[in-house]
Amino acid sequence: MTDRPVFSSIMIANRGEIAVRIIRTARKMGIAAIALHTPDERDALHARAADRSWELNGSLPPAAWLDVEQIISIAKKAKVGAIHPGYGFLSENPDFAAACESEGLVFIGPRSETIGLMGNKIRARETALKAGLPVIEAVTGTTGEIIRKGADMKYPLLVKAVAGGGGRGMRLVSHPGELSGAIQSAGREALAYFGDGSVYLEQFLESPRHIEVQVLGDSHGNIIHLYDRECSVQRRYQKIIEEAPSPYPDKELRLAMARAAVALARSIGYTGAGTVEFLVDRHGNFYFLEMNTRIQVEHPVTEIVTGIDIVEEQIRVAAGSKLRYSQDMVKIRGHAIECRLYAEDPASGFLPSPGMITCYQEPEGEDIRVDSALDSASPVSGSYDPLLAKVTASGDSREEARKRLVGALENYCIQGIKTNAGFLLSLLHNGDFIAAGFSTGWCENNTAEILDGENRLKEAAPWRVAAAGALVASLRHKAGKNSLWERLGYWRADRQLEFSFESETVTASLLHLSAETFRLILNGKEAAGKYQLEKNRIKIWSDGMLHQVFFPGNGKELNKLSFRGYDYSFRRNDLLDSEKPVTSLREGPSTPPGAVFSPLPGRAIKVTRKEGDSVKKGEILVVVESMKMETGIEAPADGVIGRLDICEGQLTDGTLPLLILEPLSP
Repeated sequence: MTDRPVFSSIMIANRGEIAVRIIRTARKMGIAAIALHTPDERDALHARAADRSWELNGSLPPAAWLDVEQIISIAKKAKVGAIHPGYGFLSENPDFAAACESEGLVFIGPRSETIGLMGNKIRARETALKAGLPVIEAVTGTTGEIIRKGADMKYPLLVKAVAGGGGRGMRLVSHPGELSGAIQSAGREALAYFGDGSVYLEQFLESPRHIEVQVLGDSHGNIIHLYDRECSVQRRYQKIIEEAPSPYPDKELRLAMARAAVALARSIGYTGAGTVEFLVDRHGNFYFLEMNTRIQVEHPVTEIVTGIDIVEEQIRVAAGSKLRYSQDMVKIRGHAIECRLYAEDPASGFLPSPGMITCYQEPEGEDIRVDSALDSASPVSGSYDPLLAKVTASGDSREEARKRLVGALENYCIQGIKTNAGFLLSLLHNGDFIAAGFSTGWCENNTAEILDGENRLKEAAPWRVAAAGALVASLRHKAGKNSLWERLGYWRADRQLEFSFESETVTASLLHLSAETFRLILNGKEAAGKYQLEKNRIKIWSDGMLHQVFFPGNGKELNKLSFRGYDYSFRRNDLLDSEKPVTSLREGPSTPPGAVFSPLPGRAIKVTRKEGDSVKKGEILVVVESMKMETGIEAPADGVIGRLDICEGQLTDGTLPLLILEPLSP
């Protein structure tokens, strides 16, 4: 029997990196990819990468992606044959799958009944038990029944939402006095996120590992597994690093989990790609956790070690074709590790960090895979998940993959917002991770140690390479033409200047600088090598190694740079027209609270904020030009601009406030 023809076009009911990922496979298969976007993402990469793009209207951005009626309507207008939901949003919504089916659209995923069955954790447990899978002890019922039955269980316990996932609607209970409050709290959160406040109680496993098995099924009764993935490195039940295969199981345990996953999938007639998740205790016993009826965020590691394009198999199976692989054709080759790069600030409690990316450069290498929705400087919305990219490295061994992933993160530049890149680097250098000695609680319990390791890695980096790269880039760009060094000619006598690198003053002596090589003395020690200057980076070959220093724009304002995954400040002290930030907050009986002044008379050539904007301490609010020199006026504290009294082009004599900065609401 030959394969049935696949679709001429598919619509992707998702955004970001997963939409770009699906578009890539659709294009490989000769299928037209139709993207959706909200008004704020007309220029997003997934919208530009698609063959056509339709706009979602009406609701706020997150809600628009849950508008089943509108998405179905667009699909019919676009005359697509199928809809791929990606992950998140409507991917595990049985009503959306049923709506596709009733409108004659193919839903690229399992049947709506299957999604509904496995999306309810209690029903999924019952199904797994019938299929012969081991499950963790649990109790269900009303709040009163759960509390009464829970009295006979051993603490700690875990309150879990019946619907949803991703750590929402989950509460750890250490003793009976916490149980009632935890049930109410978890129920409220579950109702808010999933529309269902039902919860149940489950025995909490101490220090388990989280290992999952990828399965594929078709409508002809064929079910195979693609072996396992390790997903134990988590924070707040959110996965951070995944790898394939898991470094933990021996051959017997690996095959036992794989057979159990296939048995469950076969018992429900599963079609498409799915993941059966297990918890494994310290004694090697495994227990069914849940089944995700969609493509997983971490699917790249499985694709790399098996050589199977999971998205392509999803599309082919949805078109009615048989799986192209039998179980004996699936082999594991090498190892792959993936990390999730988030827009968040680990040093500030992992707070989200939306904003504008000012410099973007992905790492390169044939053993490096980057799944991202970014390709240039662009805004990062605060309306969505903070995931920026997935970086995956592979090798013949786990250690080889780990080292390559370290190198990839060291050469991934994202400036303008905070990311967890440094935290990931520290984690990858941690001895427990290297030895694969972790559990689901390991990262949470060792956050302080990992953060401290991040600081040690930055301190150990060869700062002279980064400083030399910044200085050479600055001298080679046009900004150098306006410096005292270039203009006044005193460098011809001693060729020395001072610059600030982080909080240190560095004395530099220029011994040699050509279009390809440099030789400097920085604080008495030599830094020399070959270099290649590009728009956003300078490549330096020194001591037999390639180093990359990244900076925003064309290097004209080189006050921030990235090196080996960490950010550094840099300032040429000899530049006449550099934007030197100052803070000018005055206090007095006649001065309005929060008034910010210019320290000198001049013309406002740039106003970066408007009334009502929130600002952080140190951000440039106004740039004033005076005597050919630009001075940036910094925010003296976090706050909100309550009143703005200056506009671009307006003169200021320094006696009247530029703006009033009000404190943030508590």
